[in-house]
Amino acid sequence: MTAAALIDTTLSPTVLAWSQGLASLSPGQPPCPGFKPEEWATTLTNARRFVDDHGAEADRLGWDALTLFGVHPTSGIRRGDWSGVLMPCAYPVREVTTEFLRVHLWRCQRNKPGRGRGVAVWEFGRG
Repeated sequence: MTAAALIDTTLSPTVLAWSQGLASLSPGQPPCPGFKPEEWATTLTNARRFVDDHGAEADRLGWDALTLFGVHPTSGIRRGDWSGVLMPCAYPVREVTTEFLRVHLWRCQRNKPGRGRGVAVWEFGRG
């Protein structure tokens, strides 16, 4: 068994799906409307780092793909009221709790009243 296969078997199905979804995206091609190219590259780097550093804990605490990586199904991040807490994300996540992520100096609340449930950013335009 290769090292990569060994690592994949230790990830929960949820974290593996997040990792694979983000791996399918290119830092040079924003996946949906609303991202500036440089903003998207930073967001993708920080989202991948989040999954690597905090994915298992976030999954254990009940975070899901749409709350983290969701975007509006046609408007992308132009509809901030549908955007997951990591869309966009200019800084690495420093802490994960049941109620919030700490990003730089801010708390990004898990439960935001009125947040729509769209599609994961890696699913934008695929269906």
